[in-house]
Amino acid sequence: MASPASASASASAPVSLFFSPSPPCRALLRRLPSPYAHFPPRRLALAPARPSAAPALLSSLSDAHEEEEEEEAEEEEYEEEVEEEEMVEVGYVSGAHGVRGDVLVAPRTDFPQLRFATPGKRWLRARAAGKQQVKEFELVSGRAHTGKKGWIVSFDGINTVDEARQIVGSAILVKAGDRPKMEEDEIYSLDLVGMRVIVKDTGKLVGTVAQVFNFGAGDLLQVMVGDTEDIVSQPNSENQDPTPSGEHVWIPFAEDIVPDVDVESREMWITPPKGLLELNARSDKRSKKERRAMEWKEKKRLQRRVIAAKKILSEMDQGHVLEGLLSGDKVQKASLAEQIGSIDFQLFRHAMHSVSRPIGSLSKNVFVKSSSSRKKLMRIPYETLMNNEENVNFSSELNEGVRILQKSKAATILITDDSVTLEAEFQGLLDSYNKSMKVEETRGSLPFVIVCPAGHVESIQNCLVKNDYFGLDTQKVWVLEEMKLPIVSMSSKLNSRKILLKSPWEILQKPAGSGVIFSLLSSSKILDTLNEMGVEYVQICSLSNKLTVGHPLLFGAVSSFGSDAGLMLCKSSKETEGDFDMILSMSHINKMCRDVTKLRFSAQPEQQIHIEHVDGEWVTIQPEAANCHRLHVEVTSVLNYCSPDKVCVIEIVEQ
Repeated sequence: MASPASASASASAPVSLFFSPSPPCRALLRRLPSPYAHFPPRRLALAPARPSAAPALLSSLSDAHEEEEEEEAEEEEYEEEVEEEEMVEVGYVSGAHGVRGDVLVAPRTDFPQLRFATPGKRWLRARAAGKQQVKEFELVSGRAHTGKKGWIVSFDGINTVDEARQIVGSAILVKAGDRPKMEEDEIYSLDLVGMRVIVKDTGKLVGTVAQVFNFGAGDLLQVMVGDTEDIVSQPNSENQDPTPSGEHVWIPFAEDIVPDVDVESREMWITPPKGLLELNARSDKRSKKERRAMEWKEKKRLQRRVIAAKKILSEMDQGHVLEGLLSGDKVQKASLAEQIGSIDFQLFRHAMHSVSRPIGSLSKNVFVKSSSSRKKLMRIPYETLMNNEENVNFSSELNEGVRILQKSKAATILITDDSVTLEAEFQGLLDSYNKSMKVEETRGSLPFVIVCPAGHVESIQNCLVKNDYFGLDTQKVWVLEEMKLPIVSMSSKLNSRKILLKSPWEILQKPAGSGVIFSLLSSSKILDTLNEMGVEYVQICSLSNKLTVGHPLLFGAVSSFGSDAGLMLCKSSKETEGDFDMILSMSHINKMCRDVTKLRFSAQPEQQIHIEHVDGEWVTIQPEAANCHRLHVEVTSVLNYCSPDKVCVIEIVEQ
């Protein structure tokens, strides 16, 4: 049973105002806490997503549609949604199996035994002649695929491998009325849609649940703000929601935020943290026509990116990635298109070439042991940093650092990993940072960038909101999703390396490392903002460096040495190989952002189950040893492009 948790975003763009939804939720189970005075406890079973819940994209991404054709397509999609309103998707046909017409099915349900092993009517949805078509089939038998997260299913009338291949990519549907009955304290996610959302403390109506989205670690409610005249009756309540109808807010489906759900009255009562509703409410006050025009432009931009990406993939002999665009439903195609469109191909191409011709790299440890690092070395006692003790030996550096901070000439970039304790560690670091701000009253105005895995973006945002941004300026805080690059097969030849796929519509990708921060800064336009603010030095560090984040003595030391790069080393047993802490001059960051080919990637061997397109059939590959490479680069690789006399080392030692 999955417990609710804060949701995550899926965009690599900065998240400073809005929550950005991911594909709709699959079936999950949620249990509410102990009984409340208003409502009995209930578990919420989040059911499979409704068809067409993802944003509509062009059905065929190979050709651009004319505007009049787009209007006709929207009308057809609307008719299809009406026809399929009573259907829910429970899986999709991922490939043919054997020679007797059996097919492999990837489940999207918490009831696979019922859906794929019980004979009876099913419906397959596929695109034919440019239109979505739904056809009834009789499921004859099914069994779990040993060793795989899938099922082998036999349909009546599908008797040969050629007939099986014709339905590959089809979505398997069942009637909504055939859903298993829930226990008394359970409810499907579809049943949450339409519920009124009310602030528990004030009785203020927020709006109505329009959709439920799944983000891996938790779920998110899209709430359309209700009419200003529709207020929940509550004694002594004068609160009214002034937000115009048609706008929406995002509310994490977590127990501490949504403690009470009343199924009978179709209401849920929320206790949102301070600033949550204001933070992610739509600030776009343009008319519906203007918003639709912007949505159309965004759709066209994505289409252009995908068309350009298709050309690049073909040039790189990676055409198999595009096969999923020719099969599957609209949501699946849209998901693949977004994945393709989000790949930084300049960086990906460089990474592929970089690992093909490995060049000796100056690692952090090698540099520290070199003679050049001894020329600009400073040892700072641990107690001096921890207690902000004044030390006559570092008075000039401290004064210089204070000057930099008071004039807002510094910024901090915190790069986190996918730790189960990430939120707690993040809060601890920011608490420590907040206390150190009291030394310099202007510290809160410094820019602060957080880079974290997609599954933690929303929880980090919620943590910032709950803690009033830890004294930071909300206009100078960005939360970015870490950048990923595709995993590629092992090969000594560049053209033989293939992007691996998890399914026809999912690219296997992994975080590309802390070194891609320079691409993130450029693509999110934060680099331009930092330059406009007059920032001179930027600290880039991992989450474990609680003591050193934003410390004036460190900024002052790098500046006093006249260095482009300052490498901080903590002589502690707690420091791991993956920890890093650097201060770079803004001029050097600009150089790295202008030319990402200076980064030196490594190819880390991994073992990954994936699929391959063989003779028109998707075949699952289960390797027994490492079979692929993860493309990875560390931020410390910038040391390779700094003159030795422009690098300093700061050792934090125990006295």
